[in-house]
Amino acid sequence: MDVLHWLSQNHELATKGFIPGIIPTVFIPLTALTVALTSLASLVAGWFGIKLHTEGPKQFLEVLLKKRVLISMMIMNLLGWGIYKSYIYIDTLPSFIYTIEHYSNKNAHPSYEVYPDSRFRKHNYDNNITSSPISSLKLINETKISKGAFRSGVISGNSIFYGSDDGKIYEFDKKSLAIKRAFFIGTQVTTRPIIYKNRLFAGEGNHSTHHARIYSFNLSTGKFINAFNTAGHTEGQPLIENFQDKEVMFITGGNDGLYALDPMTMKELWHRKDGHLDATVSVQNGIIYSGTGVEKGTVRDRSYAIAYEFQTGKTIWKKELPLSNWMHPVITEKDVCFALGEIYVKSSIGLLHCLDKKSGNPHFSIPFDAPLTSKPLYLKKQDQEFIFLADINGNACGVNLNLKEKMWCHSTSQTPISNSMTSFEYAPQSGLLWYPSFNNGLFAIEPESGKILSHWVPSSTQSKWNENYASISVDGSNLYQMDIDGNLRMFQVN
Repeated sequence: MDVLHWLSQNHELATKGFIPGIIPTVFIPLTALTVALTSLASLVAGWFGIKLHTEGPKQFLEVLLKKRVLISMMIMNLLGWGIYKSYIYIDTLPSFIYTIEHYSNKNAHPSYEVYPDSRFRKHNYDNNITSSPISSLKLINETKISKGAFRSGVISGNSIFYGSDDGKIYEFDKKSLAIKRAFFIGTQVTTRPIIYKNRLFAGEGNHSTHHARIYSFNLSTGKFINAFNTAGHTEGQPLIENFQDKEVMFITGGNDGLYALDPMTMKELWHRKDGHLDATVSVQNGIIYSGTGVEKGTVRDRSYAIAYEFQTGKTIWKKELPLSNWMHPVITEKDVCFALGEIYVKSSIGLLHCLDKKSGNPHFSIPFDAPLTSKPLYLKKQDQEFIFLADINGNACGVNLNLKEKMWCHSTSQTPISNSMTSFEYAPQSGLLWYPSFNNGLFAIEPESGKILSHWVPSSTQSKWNENYASISVDGSNLYQMDIDGNLRMFQVN
């Protein structure tokens, strides 16, 4: 007999005594979860030699509440946390000295050139401002390395030196832009190098780096000489100053404060900790001026302006600042001025805050609509004093200190930005300010009027203008600019 045919013809008889029902589909994943928990419990119990007497979730709970399992899980969690923290600690350390020495010995190239001293980045000019018209601004050469520079290059003799994010200091021929040598550090070289007595000095790292160093290399042999360790990061610009025939290198160490070193031996002379210090110090007549900032995650900290004695590091005065300071102070005829603003706390205000340089008493402040994040540039024309600086949104401004007001401001970005940190540079030969914007090319500006005399952007056949943080390096009528992606450009101004 055909069974299917019989069932179709006798449906009522075949289903007599049966009650239709629905099986909820939610039971399917619950059953799968029970099976998974049972399997997991059996596996964990097997590791610890535990005999189970229940099933499913109760079985798993039975395993978890065993003393041996609880202790073991605690130990495993602590071990995992320790491994993670150890990895972060090691990953944010600088390179081992052995690694630097090995690379130096293996790859060092001697040089017989003469390298004039360049002990600091000049940021104050005292002369008549006489601007010249620009007939042309031409890109005459360019090259590229794997990663770029956060700060400007230092020109010495026939070379220009840039610290790079790939952990090396590159020496370029300043005419051909060919790489002559590379000095290995390992961690990103965020500082602008300095040169003194045929030695090359640079710091390293960022706010995540700890126990960073200042390094010294011999420019004749190309070899590593020595280094000085801090407990923080050394991304602030080092500089070497002389007072009463005593030569001292000043370096910043983040939360580790300010160090004074003998530049030839790299031995500590004195050390002061008055807050988180990234800003390069400024020195005049045996007094060191410094300003601190509030580090990320430390909102209860305070920012301070401090004046120290050159020889001993003794505090002359210390005053609280209304906002964080991240760049060098500007020393004027009567005051010391700080470019202020928060970068680790959301903020829409900046201040140029000026104090009496002898007493530290506040004199005046000029407000801005965003945190000030550029290195301020000071120009003096007879009895007129000016400061040129920019904010985090890319607004570049000129300030008349005599009138205590802004003279002009230019928005230099194509699109809204909130991470611009580039700075003005002054070219004495032309009397012009040069401002390499974050994303919109190079501006030439007349200091007093604020008139934009030239705005260069690359053509479609030239390398793209990538994110830029470094200021221009000036050598007569030649300008040098390197962006964060490693494009190095050489311009000629006529």
